[in-house]
Amino acid sequence: MDQDAGSEKETGQMPEPAVAPNGEQQPEKPHPEFEIDIFRDWCKSCGICAAFCPRQCLGLDENGAPVVKDPERCTGCRWCELHCPDFAICVKEKAPAGEKKAEEAD
Repeated sequence: MDQDAGSEKETGQMPEPAVAPNGEQQPEKPHPEFEIDIFRDWCKSCGICAAFCPRQCLGLDENGAPVVKDPERCTGCRWCELHCPDFAICVKEKAPAGEKKAEEAD
């Protein structure tokens, strides 16, 4: 089966934006936010996480230890987490502001 059937490549057209029944464009959904946790006891300050971050969310402090310098730029790609040789970094999606966690709901 052809995976490109009906795609932009085949039709040469861009997909149409979402339109509400009243003809107005729907607002974009807010992008998810992510939390970056660094486990200091496991980290040997190699700098790989900061080097691999495509959005420069992570930086290094004066001692060479990683710090989260711009968490709003994080897209959740988990490159830092996947390349950390010490498993000292974890990227988790934050729950939207209005939602409660399952533990808090009880």
